[in-house]
Amino acid sequence: MFKRLMLVAALMVVTVAGQSFAADFLKMIPEDADFVLQLNVSKILAMPEVQKQINDGFAKEPEKKKTYEELKGKTGFDPLKDISSFVLFSSGSVKEGAEALAGAIVEGKYDIEKIISVIKEDEDFKKDAELTVIDGFNAIVPKNTKDGYGMFLDNQFVAVGSQSGVDAIKAVKLGKAKNVENKKDFYAILSKLDTKATVCGAGLLPKAFKEKVAKNPNAAAFANINLFRFDFNNDTNMVFNLSAEIDDAKNVETVMTQLNGYVAMIKMFASQEPAVAEIVNMLTVTSEGTSVKMGLNVPAEKLAELKAKLEEKAKQMQEQKKANDANAPRE
Repeated sequence: MFKRLMLVAALMVVTVAGQSFAADFLKMIPEDADFVLQLNVSKILAMPEVQKQINDGFAKEPEKKKTYEELKGKTGFDPLKDISSFVLFSSGSVKEGAEALAGAIVEGKYDIEKIISVIKEDEDFKKDAELTVIDGFNAIVPKNTKDGYGMFLDNQFVAVGSQSGVDAIKAVKLGKAKNVENKKDFYAILSKLDTKATVCGAGLLPKAFKEKVAKNPNAAAFANINLFRFDFNNDTNMVFNLSAEIDDAKNVETVMTQLNGYVAMIKMFASQEPAVAEIVNMLTVTSEGTSVKMGLNVPAEKLAELKAKLEEKAKQMQEQKKANDANAPRE
């Protein structure tokens, strides 16, 4: 049963249809979080390649499809339809020997009583996990807690992740801990995210991480970055935007110089494949005030052209390999 639950959990991760950072989500993200990621998988699932991958996966492993349908029928929960949004958070500020703070809040429609009753009927479940109640919340705890666990906060929200991550969400939900709104600078960045993007996120660079980066001559300038946010869109064109907030205006040029160095390196490697190089050359690096920005906007026709060229090259390589194998001397 636990393996079945893991299948549903995996499907939950790739079938969420997040549309925006709802205020309810931000209110449940712990104050210690310094990285937040949102997936708008409604857009991802709309991609033909993704739909094909899901269908092919079930076709190759019909047992998973059978398990999925069985659980859907018994619990009334369909992760392909009943999950509405998904937000992941983590913290890079971890004390030595402590468990990393990482978790996710999944919004959906859950009939907790029905789901719990189905779990209780499965004797195999007890071999892998335990169904318990923690501070009034129904929770699924695997025998190996390092695998993380899940907790029903109510019929709308489920917390999943490491034990420390789920406990942190629970503490906020119970009003025993502060949420990310209290981290003013970081919350201001979160509020600027393009939540309609396919993927978006923001991060606050922890002091310990910045100190480590500062010791690396190939990345030292990046220690001047306090916060960053990014978004990726593939509605028609492929668009990527990254904005980094620098600690002091006098350090902006230093960061731009190092970032341009990495961009130049990428372009150099890409030059071996003209079609790829044309797209990589569209990368731009600019600055505005204390912000350094990197952007990429690739027209849909260019992406189609690149895909066709790469597929043709792959076909030629396969044909060449067959020819080489056929001409190879036989013992």
